[in-house]
Amino acid sequence: MIIKRGQFLASVTSSIPLCREHFKLILRVDEFPATQPGQFIQIACRDPLRDFEPALEFEWCAEAKIEIDRDEFFAPIGFLRRPFSLAGRTDTSEGVELQIIHRVVGVGTDWMSQLRQGDVVDIIGPLGNCFTLPTPNGVAIFVGGGVGIPPMIYLANALAGKKAVAFCGAVTRDLLPLTVTHDAPAPTAESYQPLYNIAEFAQHGIPAVISTDDGSYGYRGFVTQALESYLDAYFTDNADRARAILYTCGPEPMMKRVAEIAGRRNIECEVAVERAMACGMGTCQSCCIKVRKPDPSLPPLPGSDWCYRLACTDGPVFKGSDLLW
Repeated sequence: MIIKRGQFLASVTSSIPLCREHFKLILRVDEFPATQPGQFIQIACRDPLRDFEPALEFEWCAEAKIEIDRDEFFAPIGFLRRPFSLAGRTDTSEGVELQIIHRVVGVGTDWMSQLRQGDVVDIIGPLGNCFTLPTPNGVAIFVGGGVGIPPMIYLANALAGKKAVAFCGAVTRDLLPLTVTHDAPAPTAESYQPLYNIAEFAQHGIPAVISTDDGSYGYRGFVTQALESYLDAYFTDNADRARAILYTCGPEPMMKRVAEIAGRRNIECEVAVERAMACGMGTCQSCCIKVRKPDPSLPPLPGSDWCYRLACTDGPVFKGSDLLW
C-alpha cells in the first residue's frame, strides 16, 4: 500500500544559520512518502515529547491564592502547526532527510531556530500538490523571493542537467538564504546576466540572477525587474516563449507581478501561493484563495466566473492565469 501522507516524529540532524534570520533545518525520519517540488509539511512548533495538560477547571474564591505553574502563562507557545515548503529531500540508508529553510518571524520559528541535533519534531506530510515539470526541450525559469526560495532549490534538484535559470530576490544580502560562491564574477547593479555563483543552483548546472532591493549584492532593484529585462533580451519570439515555463514562490506582490509578466508574454506560469494554514489538510478552511472557474455554470457558485479554493489541498501550486489576486 502506498502511503500518501502521515504524521511522523522526526529527529533533527542539523540546524544551520544561513544568514541574519534564516536557518536550514534538516529532519530525519525512518520512512517518508514520496515527495515532489512544490509540496510542503506542517510542523508542530513545540516539544512533542512534553505532555501538554488540557484545560483545567478549579474552584476559586476571592480570598484564595491562585497557584500558576503552567508554562503558557509565562511565555507564548506555538499551538498551531506552521506550513513549510520542502527545500530538498535525500534518501539514505538510515532513512529520509527533509530540508526546510525558515525565517525567524515569531514564536514558532523562534522555537525552531533553537533546535539542536537529536531534538524531536512532530511533522505531517507530504501535503499539497506539486509543480508540473517542463517538457524535455522546455526551459524552466525559477523566481523566488525570501522564504519562497526553498521550493525553487528543490525544483532545481529535480531538473539537474536540464535547461533552467534561477532568479532570487531579497531585501538585502544578509537576508539572502543562499550560498554565494566565488566561482563566477561578482554581478553588477545593472546586470541581469545569469552566473554560476550560487551553490544551491550551480551544483545542478543552473545559473542564477540575484537581486537585492538595496543593491548590496547583485542586481539593484526588484527581482521582477531583472526577470523582465532577461525575458525581453532572450525570449523575443513566440517559439522561445512557448518552450518556457515560469515557477514562482514568495511575497504575494512579487508573485502577482510574475504572473502578469508571464501573461503579457504568453509564457506558462505556475505559482506556489503562501497562506497561513492551521491544518494543511482542508479541515480548518483557513487558507482560501480566489481563482477563476473554467466553466461558470458549474458549482461551486453556479453562474459566477470565480470561486474559492484551498491553498493546502487544491494547491499550493496554481496556474498564474487562474489566480484572481
